[in-house]
Amino acid sequence: MKTETREIYKCEYCNKLYQIKGAALKHEKTCIKNPENDRPCFHCYHLTKKKVEYYYETYHGEDSRDLKLFYCPEKDSYLYPPQVEAKKNWFDLGDELNDPMPKECELKSK
Repeated sequence: MKTETREIYKCEYCNKLYQIKGAALKHEKTCIKNPENDRPCFHCYHLTKKKVEYYYETYHGEDSRDLKLFYCPEKDSYLYPPQVEAKKNWFDLGDELNDPMPKECELKSK
């Protein structure tokens, strides 16, 4: 029988285990239990999900797909969470506003 001893990396927030340090660090930036990723928008009754048709270019021409994105009717803007911001994979909606969720919001108390 062969036995190996390795370093294991643990997420500080959710205790998920990793064998690769870089993967653990990357996960911690987007971990949903990380207090840095908590936004007042998640606890606001204004925040809804709105269906959007997203058009994009493919090798064979233009294509589209339906997306459900966070929407704030008070700000008249689509909002993306910090996990999406960290991964830099938000959608360009053209004329529509698509902003990161703010860390502080004056509308939450209303």
